[in-house]
This record gives sequence, C-alpha cells and structure tokens, in this order.
Amino acid sequence: MQQSVVLKASNDGYELIFRQAASFDAIMVDLKTLLDRLQADNTTDKQISFDMGTEGRLLTPEQNQQVTQLVQRYPMFSIHKLSADVILTADALAMVERNTVHLVNQIIRNGQVIDITGDVLFFGKIHEGGVLRATGSIFVMGEVAGALEAGYPDHNDAVIVSALTTVPRVRVGELLELVDADKTVAGTNVVYINDIQALDYQPLDQLKRVRPKLFTRNGGHI
Repeated sequence: MQQSVVLKASNDGYELIFRQAASFDAIMVDLKTLLDRLQADNTTDKQISFDMGTEGRLLTPEQNQQVTQLVQRYPMFSIHKLSADVILTADALAMVERNTVHLVNQIIRNGQVIDITGDVLFFGKIHEGGVLRATGSIFVMGEVAGALEAGYPDHNDAVIVSALTTVPRVRVGELLELVDADKTVAGTNVVYINDIQALDYQPLDQLKRVRPKLFTRNGGHI
C-alpha cells in the first residue's frame, strides 16, 4: 500500500510530500509514524527542519495547525515551510489583477479618489482636488490637474510617467511631495524613488534605465 507521506532527502535537507490522493486522516497517521521512526533513528542532537509539500491539495488553516502541532511534539523537528502546487481561485484572480495594466478613461472630479489595483494607463481627466491612486505604476496620456499616487501604499518600485506642469502633488510608495517645477524636467517625467530613497524626476527616455524590470515584466523591448 502506498504511503500517504513520502520522505525525500537532498543536499538542502529533508522534504515531506503529502500525497494528494490520500485523506487528511491517513496523512496524519502516516506522518506520526514517520516522525516516530525518525526520532528513534536519530542518534545526534542535530535539529531537522522539513520542507512540506501538499502537491495539488490546499490545507485548511485548521489542517495546517494540526500538522504544526504534531511536529511540535518532537523537539528535534521543525517545519521550514509548508507549500502547495496550487493556490486559491481568489488569490489567483488577485494576482492577475495586480499584474494587469488597466486602461482608465474617466473624469475624476474634485474630492474623488479612484483606487486601482495594478498598473494604470490613464486616458481621462483629473480635476483639481481629484486623486488617481494605484497599487502599481501610473502612465498618463490624459489631462491631470489633481494628484497622482502610484505604488500605494508601500510599493516603492512603482513609477509615475506623466507631464507634471499641471500636477500639484505626486506620491510613489511611501513618499509624497508637492511638485516643484525646479526639480522636474521638460515634457514627460518619470517619477520614481531613487537609490537614496528620495523622489527623483527623469525624462521619459530614462525609464528603462531606472526601472528595467518594468520592461521585463511586461514583455516590452525598447
């Protein structure tokens, strides 16, 4: 009969694999049996840490707790990480949302705050007192007289790409400041957090230099 828990050794340590087809009750029984045997065979004081994989099964929080509590009964053993080959549908949809460039074409009026998850390509109009806020980067092709906030609240690798002559305030990640015409460049600006953790302004042709990963992630070639 195939065991529901398989032990694999590697140069990096030990991995325990919970077979997807097995019931959770069977996994707990076989896991205890395996840990008892390993404890009996262990002739050193060396701590053993396990990577645990559940294949295509997602354990519930209660099941995770049961596994953790069982391993904690053995002073010589600990869990390094517990992972699965799948994720929840809601988590997958949220991941897609975060990595999508959203095309937004609307009017943001005084007092309005529009929140977007992911990157934004903005074609609309922001009135004075309006705010466009995104968890990712913001690329502006519309009219902006309000505030732009990229990487909200703390994604410091985000950028704002926009002309700033009519923009009163920008924010990238955790840094916010009033736009100073003496700091900006003519034409389209790339607003980003530089190596000394300050907001910086560069011309558009410097975008790939300051954020090369942006092009890798989106598959662009410039």
